[in-house]
Formats: sequence, structure tokens, C-alpha cells
Amino acid sequence: METKRVGFAEPRIEGDGEAGLGSPVRGATTGEEEAVVVGGGKANPRPLRRRGVNVKRKAALRRKHLPPRDGEKRPPPARSSAPVAGDYREEDAIAVHRRVWERRWAGNFGSFDDETGIGPMCYTSAPPTPEYLFREQAVQIFSIRVRAPTDGLKWPLHVHGYVATRDSMDRNRNYLFRRARDNCQTLTQNDPFLLLTGPSRAVVFLDPITFEVQLKVKGKGESEDEMLAFAVFYYGDGNACARKLSMSIPHNRCTLEYEVALRPRSVEATISVKIVEGSWPENHRGQVVALTSGVDGEVVLLRSGDRELPVGSDGAIELSRRVVSVDLREKLVVAVDASLSGFLARGTAEFKPENYGTSHGVCDLGSCKIQVAVAWSLFVIVLGR
Repeated sequence: METKRVGFAEPRIEGDGEAGLGSPVRGATTGEEEAVVVGGGKANPRPLRRRGVNVKRKAALRRKHLPPRDGEKRPPPARSSAPVAGDYREEDAIAVHRRVWERRWAGNFGSFDDETGIGPMCYTSAPPTPEYLFREQAVQIFSIRVRAPTDGLKWPLHVHGYVATRDSMDRNRNYLFRRARDNCQTLTQNDPFLLLTGPSRAVVFLDPITFEVQLKVKGKGESEDEMLAFAVFYYGDGNACARKLSMSIPHNRCTLEYEVALRPRSVEATISVKIVEGSWPENHRGQVVALTSGVDGEVVLLRSGDRELPVGSDGAIELSRRVVSVDLREKLVVAVDASLSGFLARGTAEFKPENYGTSHGVCDLGSCKIQVAVAWSLFVIVLGR
């Protein structure tokens, strides 16, 4: 039996994984029924029961249509605000998801538009009682790329809007990308990657993680802005894959490609960098990246491009993003690059993950020394939410 789906993006995994049964990524369903396979038998449909939501039998929802009494007019049938499969528009995805979220979570977590109230480094300096501490699976998002714009959209694209996640730590938005219309990012065919500024804390994988996407292309006037991608999809339960996966999410006017990896036994690492000796080499571009020994790929924390490196009066370098998830069995490497006309100088600092506390290292670029501080924190999971 096929699971019914109403207009939500259907992910496709490329690279090291395949989409299918047991995949950690799944599309959103209508919630009416799903196929459950037990042992080697056939799939048996049964109601999908979600925590905190009562699922009524369909039979209880059926009503007999009685003939109207003499002289009594029958009222017109009520219309559901949910889109029908044939009438579905991609921009309806967030609205449908919002109604479901508000029924289930608004009582405990406030407004649908609220940002997560949990920040990084919660237990760096004062860890709670040991029985409440957890090392959890976390999802590391490496990059988000826009591919194959179509339906009249052409490079360059001036993009604004947001991409956010929701997890079990709280049910509010944890932004990966967020740009106002007057501060949009220009994407080109040579550089189609969104400049990520989040997550603001680690994305913890206890239940399926919700991804929300609402991206627009800026027009001459606000009324001429065009939709790039609107969607809701889930990074769901299934086989835990610690390798980096490329998830391709098709939309009506483009494809978004997410590079992600599931990090088992993870701790949260919050990174900061500061010039403590010398000065940044003149006219050199700067880049700060984080790498872990267990998975290929770099998490870009800062890429200055043609802009001047953002160095404060105290030598602190302002990073675009600073939180990464690290498996306790791996090593974290922070690298600082200075480049000019093909010349590249790289300094690195290596760290062994800790449960809490702060580790320090130094990246030596020759013209300056940069101190790297990593604040470690475990997770405290509040059950019953």
C-alpha cells in the first residue's frame, strides 16, 4: 500500500545513500495511514498514532446524510482548508504544516514563528547532575546548494527567506539560513551555495527532524518577488548513516541539495577565533572551516570572499556560524586559511572532544597567530514534550 502524500517535497538521496525503506529521510504524509511490514509478511495498513494526538477511526467520522425536512434548506457542505492533491500549490506547504504544528505544539512552545529558546554552551561551565546528561545523535548540516533553476528563473538569483529545522530539544525554529529582503544573497552558477549562519545550537536527532524552507527571488518591487522553494520535509528515523549524504529535494522551480551527516554519540562544539599576535595579512581573503576525523567534508564557519575579514578591535574574528557536532570518538580540526592570487597559508588546531569545559589551540599563519577556543557541552533532554 502506498502512503498518501499531499504536496510535500519528496527527498532523493545521492552519493553514499539511497532513498527507500529504512532511509533516515522521508517525506511528509497526510497522517491517515501508513504501510507497516512485520517480519516477512505483507504490508498491513493501520492508523498512524502520533504522540499527543488522538486518531479517530474513520467509521466514527462517517455521518449519515438525512433528507432535509419540508421547507428546510440544506446548508452547503463545509470545505476543508487543506489543499486537495489536484489543487496543491507548493507555497501551501508551510500553511498546512503551520496548522498541524499549532494544534499539537502551540500550548507548550508558543508561536509557530518563535526561534528556539535554547542556545549553545548550556552546560559548558556548570554541567548538571550526571543522570540528566546525554550524548545524543546529532545531524551536521554541511551545505545547502541551489541547483537547476527553471520556469523563467535565471542566474544570478537574489535570494531571501529562510531554511530552518525543528527538533525534540524544543519545537521552535533553529535557523540555518535567514535573510531579509533588503539583505538578500546573490547566488551565481559558479557559487550557488547558501551562506549558512546556523544552526544556533546542535540539531539533535531523537525524533524525525523537520526542515522548513521558504525562499524567494527578489524582483524589482516586492510584488514582483518570485517563489524559489517552499517546502516541509523530514529527516526521519531509519538506518543511522554516519557518512555524509547528499539529499536532493526537488521543487517546482529548482532543486535544493543538502549535504548532511548523522553524528552518533555527539557533543556540541561552539567555536570562536581571535588574533592574539601580529595582524591579518593585507588584502588576503580569509576562511575558517571545521573538520572531523570521522566524516569527509568541511563545515564553513566563515568565508570572507572579496570582503575584508571581519576583525574586531580586540582581534576577535566574527564567524558566520560557530556550532558543530562532534562524535566523542573523533577529533575536531579547526583550520584558518589566508589566500591571495593562488597563494594559500593554512594554520590548524586539533582538539579531542570533551563532555564539558573549554579547549584552546593556536593556528600559526606566519604573519599572525590566531587563538581557537572550543566550548564543549552535552545535552539535557526534557522528556514528555
